[in-house]
This record gives sequence, structure tokens and C-alpha cells, in this order.
Amino acid sequence: MISIDIQSALAKIKKTNVTVLPDFYLDIIVNPQMSYEQLMAGISDVYTRGGGNLLGPSIQFVSGGNAGNVAKILAGLGVSTTFITETSPLGKNLIEFFMHPLGVNTIITDTGDMASSMILEIPYGSSKNNVMVNSTGSVEDFSSTKLTQKQWDIMKKSDAIAITNAHNLKMEELVEVILQKTPDNVKISIDFSDLTPHIDRINEIWKRVLKHSRPPSQIFGNATEITLLARQPKKTPEEAIQILSSTFPSILFGLHTPEKAEIWQKNEQLALEATFQVPIIRSTGAGDSWHAGFLAGQQIGLTIPEATTFANAVAGFHLSTGKIVTIMDAVNLSNSSPRQSI
Repeated sequence: MISIDIQSALAKIKKTNVTVLPDFYLDIIVNPQMSYEQLMAGISDVYTRGGGNLLGPSIQFVSGGNAGNVAKILAGLGVSTTFITETSPLGKNLIEFFMHPLGVNTIITDTGDMASSMILEIPYGSSKNNVMVNSTGSVEDFSSTKLTQKQWDIMKKSDAIAITNAHNLKMEELVEVILQKTPDNVKISIDFSDLTPHIDRINEIWKRVLKHSRPPSQIFGNATEITLLARQPKKTPEEAIQILSSTFPSILFGLHTPEKAEIWQKNEQLALEATFQVPIIRSTGAGDSWHAGFLAGQQIGLTIPEATTFANAVAGFHLSTGKIVTIMDAVNLSNSSPRQSI
């Protein structure tokens, strides 16, 4: 349960400015409307007969990318949000179509290539697992050199900057320069996303980001991401996040899973909050929704445990509806939905 004065929270949150960068994807989300086994059998049948149609799945075109998702959710919660990216002219039009109705301030370089994903959301028990096939476009090499003076000016005046997605092969450099060039009072919030294809870069991430003289304020990830970031793939996520918080005591680390979220800093667990039991209709973007919810909770002035619960509610609403969440939506869900057992 979350106890928030909605009007007071909205008044606070509208005064905050968060900049999010750099990845936008056009997500093509495919719901197979069948089990994994049925889907694989259907694909095999079509392939072996020389090609053809697999009928039945539903398809949605949505605004995606880790940063794009964080920006949308923040704006829906009432945060003054600026989104920075490079894409194609079509991508620019799509971003404006999806984000301008939410009030997102977009500063887009449209001389690049649009990133896109085909995402299979496949039933897995009572939940869903997603399989993404990505074309990274200009996301792949978004370095600090792509930032304009206008974009730097906005970031320097932000209350927080959210940086996402290690599919950007220049992410270490981008974070490093942002840490150097923005004021110390700007919160730097990072989600590396799926690190599995980038294991060979983790030592460089440690060197250039985690060990920076002004390290990021906070880093979030799911179970796999946290264990890989800790360079402890054989440890449990709980052990890995404790190791990270001990090794880098000035950074706040957050682990979010389907059952719980926990926050660690200085080798101390600051929060352990169960997630909410909700029907799962969408899995893509759950971690991004959690990231946005935690950031928004911080801007409202919630304590770490309260912000963790709020983030769980924001992610729960996304998982159960696939829609943009408001503060009222998150509060109502927290008051009506039971918690998972942890």
C-alpha cells in the first residue's frame, strides 16, 4: 500500500526535470496466441514447406527502447521529461506521434538510422517471456560527440539524467563524459539493460563508469544483469547486489525481479519490497517502468522503501495493462492488489 497525497505529489513532480537518453526503438510486439511449443512447431512447419504464413498472432506497433520507455512513463507520472536521441526522419515523426501527447520534450537528431525490434511475447506459466530481435540503428554508436550544445545545456539544468541500454557500444564513453560535464548535484541513474551480449565489456564498464571519480548515483537491473555486472554469474542476484554495494559504496544499486525489488548501498539493504500480484499481459518494458517509477518516487520525496514500493506499483500497472501509468493508477493498484510472497 502506498500513502501519497496525490495533489501534493503532482505539484512536486511537475517542478522536477529529468532528461532521458539515448535509445528509441520502434517495437513490433508479436503475441503468438499460442504456447512456445506450438509456436516452434508452427515455425518449423512453415520453414520446412518452403515458407508461408503463420496465422493467428496479434501484432502491435509501439514506441520502445529502454530510454524511450522510461521517458514515456516519467511523463505519464507528471515529471517534466526531456528525451534525447538520434534516429531517422521516420523515427522522429514516430517519436513525436507517440511522445508529444504525453508532454515529453523531444530533442531529436534525425540524420541517423531508426532502431527497431521484433518482440515475441511468449506465455511462460502465468507470466510471459520476451524474445527480442533487434536492429540497433544509430543506438549502436551514440557517443558524447553526438550531443549538441542545446542538449548539454538541458542536461546540466536537470534534476536527474537517466542513461540506458548497453546495446549502445559507446555507452561507457557517453556515461563517462556526462559524469565529467554535468554538476555534481545532478542525479545520474543508469540501467545497462541486457548485458549478456556485452560480457566482454564489463571490465571496461567497471573501469570507466563504476570506478569513476564521480560515480553514477544509482544503477538498476534485473537478476541476470546484476549478476553479470558484479562479475559473479555463479552467485545469486542477492549475493551479487551485496557484492556490488560493498565494492562501490557510493552507488545505490537496485535489483528488480518478478517477486521483489531490493535496494542496497554501502553493503546495507535499504529496502526489500514484494511486488504486486497482477495478471501479466505485457512483459516488455517492465524494468523500464520500474526505473521510471523509482525515479519519480525520488522526485516526489518518498523514502527509499516507499519509492521501491511505488516503482513496484508502476511496473505492476504496466505489466497488467500495457498502458501509461499515472500516480493515481499506481496508488490504486497498490491498495487493491496483494503482494507476492518473498
